[in-house]
Amino acid sequence: MPRHYVSNKDVSVRIFQSDLTEFFTHVHWLVPHVLYVPLIAIMLVLAGSHVAIGDVALYFVIGVVLWTVAEYFVHRFLFHAGPEIEAEVRGIVEKLPPGEPALRHMRTLRQKHYFLAHGVHHDFPNDTKRLVMPPSVSVPLAVVFFLAFRAVLGAGNGPAAFAGFVAGYLAYDTIHYAVHHFSLHNPVMLYLKKHHYRHHYRDSTKDFGVSSPFWDAVMATWSRREP
Repeated sequence: MPRHYVSNKDVSVRIFQSDLTEFFTHVHWLVPHVLYVPLIAIMLVLAGSHVAIGDVALYFVIGVVLWTVAEYFVHRFLFHAGPEIEAEVRGIVEKLPPGEPALRHMRTLRQKHYFLAHGVHHDFPNDTKRLVMPPSVSVPLAVVFFLAFRAVLGAGNGPAAFAGFVAGYLAYDTIHYAVHHFSLHNPVMLYLKKHHYRHHYRDSTKDFGVSSPFWDAVMATWSRREP
């Protein structure tokens, strides 16, 4: 079986030439919690000042469901570039001298996009500092999604749905980190770990759901095999 990673150790590769830009690609897994737990609370309070608590709860759940849709389709169609591109990028990274910025060796836009979006995680799946999304990316996206939810659903239901969407994202980030780095005993978490490891180590065209295999089942990308 071909190897689908560069290193399984808690190491990574330099991405950018700039030390400042490189610094912001390394993020502790608790940073999203520090940023977004208060945001979720603020959004729920804001929603509750406009609509009934039942509506807040309903639209919060709708937001969570919408997150699961985004998680699956973004992971499948935006984060991955196909086995050939992924193998090309892995081959480039494997040959880099120590300390050499990887991005300057990517020859095509597809290679660069895949490596920045997701490839560095697949090549170094146990790097503890490049697993959660950097705030430099997640915060602007959060602003865009908040404005979109508010525009479509209004001043009350919009923040409630957005709170659910962010809660779903936070659950995804936490589960993703846990399956890679925590000692797990809960049967559900152990199953999610097996599901995610099949995606990493067997076939990156299957098992895209991290927090749930539901959309893999719907979209026929659930491999159902042991790792």
